[in-house]
Amino acid sequence: MGKIDFFLTEALGSLRRNYFMTIAALVTVFLSILVLGGVLVFVYTTNALLKEVEQKVNISVYLKTDPDPSMDEVQELQTEILSWPEVKTALYVSKEDAWERLKEDFKDSPEVIESISGNPLPASFEITLNDPQTVETVASRFEGLPIVDDVRYGKDVAERLFNFTNQARNFLVIFIVLLGVVSILLISNTIRLSIFARKREVEIMKLVGATNWFIRWPFIIEGVAVGLIGAAAAVVVVLLGNSFLVGRIRESMPFMAIPLDAVPTLFVSLVLLAVGVVIGALGSALGLRRFLKV
Repeated sequence: MGKIDFFLTEALGSLRRNYFMTIAALVTVFLSILVLGGVLVFVYTTNALLKEVEQKVNISVYLKTDPDPSMDEVQELQTEILSWPEVKTALYVSKEDAWERLKEDFKDSPEVIESISGNPLPASFEITLNDPQTVETVASRFEGLPIVDDVRYGKDVAERLFNFTNQARNFLVIFIVLLGVVSILLISNTIRLSIFARKREVEIMKLVGATNWFIRWPFIIEGVAVGLIGAAAAVVVVLLGNSFLVGRIRESMPFMAIPLDAVPTLFVSLVLLAVGVVIGALGSALGLRRFLKV
């Protein structure tokens, strides 16, 4: 317990003696973690929106009308579709249901409906998928089925959409990695400057026989404290800002379906706190290396 008490006392004393450098390190950690947290929130929110857009991709399978398939054939096909692991739902729309939908769509233009004789619309299946990116694989399975007349899923639009969403996700991942590297370098350099202001203390302790780790621990504890406090402050601001912005977006743009749980707050908080602690400790440990060579 004696050594632990000494390390804690030294760390607290160092914080008091180097007040301005400690504040500078805290502000640097706070701003860096704040930016990193903001980017994480942006990434999770954007990914949620991309998923919402992808979910709009579905498959329409139109059945033949000459002759109309029997209900046994329809039920058999529906059972087969639902057995596919990629399929979430397979809604059967009869000719009558399709006609009622058409009349509802043109209720303000009844002359359009009056100009149509009979019911030319085919029965169909409306299929939604667990993973929209499997749309082409599922659509290809309907080729050659005797009661299927046509399959539509907007192939060109779907391909462009998935290319865009994949590129957007890759860009966001790369951006987070680059930001993390910049944050580590910035925080580490700030902590090194704080240690440089105390190089005389380190040199004296080294000359009187203190071991490297005996000298290093108080600085590491200080770095962890600075990283934890700065990161905690950033986490509070990030979470409050996320809650405020999501609320404003949902009020002003209700058509943008942003899920309330799009950002995993607990995970993001733990990640930011861990990053602050690790950077604080590493910055202190690395910053001391040159001064321990006495």
